[in-house]
Amino acid sequence: MSLQQAAAPRGGMGIEQVSSWSRDIRFASGMILLFFAATHFLNHAAGIAGVAAMEQAQEWRYWLWHSWAGTVALYGSLIVHPFFALVRVAQRRTFKMPAREMLQIALGLAIPLFLIDHIVGTRVMGSFFHLDESYRAVLRRLWPGLAASQTILLLLVWVHGIIGLHFTLRSRDGYQRWRDPFLLLAILIPILALIGFAVGGREADQMVMPPEVASDAQIVMFNQNVTWAKGVFYGLVGCFVAFVAIREIRVRTTRQITVRFVGHGVRKLTPGLTVLEMFRRFGIPHAALCGGRARCATCRVLVLDGGDALPPPGVNEAKLLRRISAPERVRLACQIRPRDDVQVQILLASRLSATTPGQIEPDTSIGKRGLTVVVADLRAFSALSARQLPQELIGLLNRFFDEMAQAISAHGGRIDAFYGDGFMAVFGLEGTPARSAQTAIAAAGDIVRAVEALNREFGAALPLPLRIGIGIHSGQAITGAVENESMGRRDITVGETVAVAAQLELATRRVLADILVSEDTIRASGRSYRGTTALKITIRGREKPINAIGFASAPELADERDDRVTAPPVFDEAPEIVPEVVDVPAATGGLAVLEAAATAPGQTTAPAPEEREETAAPIARKPRRKAVPKKTAPPEDAGA
Repeated sequence: MSLQQAAAPRGGMGIEQVSSWSRDIRFASGMILLFFAATHFLNHAAGIAGVAAMEQAQEWRYWLWHSWAGTVALYGSLIVHPFFALVRVAQRRTFKMPAREMLQIALGLAIPLFLIDHIVGTRVMGSFFHLDESYRAVLRRLWPGLAASQTILLLLVWVHGIIGLHFTLRSRDGYQRWRDPFLLLAILIPILALIGFAVGGREADQMVMPPEVASDAQIVMFNQNVTWAKGVFYGLVGCFVAFVAIREIRVRTTRQITVRFVGHGVRKLTPGLTVLEMFRRFGIPHAALCGGRARCATCRVLVLDGGDALPPPGVNEAKLLRRISAPERVRLACQIRPRDDVQVQILLASRLSATTPGQIEPDTSIGKRGLTVVVADLRAFSALSARQLPQELIGLLNRFFDEMAQAISAHGGRIDAFYGDGFMAVFGLEGTPARSAQTAIAAAGDIVRAVEALNREFGAALPLPLRIGIGIHSGQAITGAVENESMGRRDITVGETVAVAAQLELATRRVLADILVSEDTIRASGRSYRGTTALKITIRGREKPINAIGFASAPELADERDDRVTAPPVFDEAPEIVPEVVDVPAATGGLAVLEAAATAPGQTTAPAPEEREETAAPIARKPRRKAVPKKTAPPEDAGA
């Protein structure tokens, strides 16, 4: 049976195998509570403008949360979320975990200490005794005697919710783009709420209002409700603690199973732990981006032996395995609880974190995002290197790469790789896709102009002028970093987008162009350029050629008032170009194409411009200044 096949949860597993919908309910209820907290804190922030502004904002908040649907959602979440959070904690078979998970659990247990008093003192007492729930009345009760406890409550609720939301979303595609605005809001909202609370509290304290006198019945009811609510919650916590203790005593007096970790020895332990919990207990290097919630696949393992005795994948695990096209015997370590001997191999671990034993902290720079990739390469480099002294050649390359690095960094790009006589750069690590496409094309123009400046500077010393080819493509690419002890840490970008840009660069040799830009990049930029030629480029690994725009020199923006503005390119009539490239599928990520071009610089390329046979209609280019030949002394018999 395929491990990717979803199966119904098996009965009789008790709390250890609560079905995957509990995770979804816990997340949904947590989002409701966090949304309520956000609206409440934004209402507090209105206090910066005064108590009157707070009460005006309170009207629409009351309209939402005092409605029948809002009340059911809010108080239902207040019951459901803590219960399933405790179920999640009770499912753990080891409490060795990252510090952020410990912090989130501790905050969750501390919130009721302050929250129950606040709820009973406002919503409950207001409903039973018709107390004034306006901001001016509540602020007068809280300020200044209860200001410290309310501040602690605000921070506990907010930090607990933001930690959970961040570690839920960080494995999602596209979160990297919104992480910084999310962090900014996560910091600003509580700060503004505390400022508004302080300003409103001081104003309410100075207002002339009739004194509130609490009757004995009100005081007794308040104390009884607080005691009852706290007793229920912490009684529930005690039940779960007792359950965990009884379970541990039971499993430690029963049989043991043998678990073989490939490369990390053999362990004897009682059944019931997930494989991820085993990694944490024994300090085995592992990755777990989502913390064991089946939201990522970084903890996946290959089950070498004993897989038939494992329960089939649950709904969430099966869905994730299908998403990554996992082969047979690959499972998520956080979802399998071996009850018989098993042998597993970690697939993604690399090294231990310095702070958390056995836990590999995920690199937050890793992600899939929309980028624009630029691949550039010098032309006829083998002919140039054969006619230059080594010192001259390396000096020229140093100057060339220095100019290229300045052109890329000036437009917000990052050079990911230098290889021989070329390089690859990425744009869009920050900013919008449109901005990344615009800056990549602008940087390509600066690169062409820099090469022309180098020709003017070194023309007398070069046997032939420098020429460069640039390929630009926009699309989804994977970014991250690789590191080892000998090379250190290196940022890389891989994916089909890199492969397409590399093959566009190779195609520039066939059309005698300086720059080839894919139609995707032109569309993403939202700009039009003059002096362009429409082409179709065959890409290895794709059935259909892609549309591209060729530039014979540095791209220039079109001006509607300029007579030289050309009509939009017609790709249907464009010639189809097949780049000369080694047979490497585009799906390999493009690095193999780049490496193949760098292995023997100039030898996999077309001949030098003066020796090249045209295979397609060349793009009209501006006349170039010829290099001045070196002066040589006349022979002694020149006058004879």
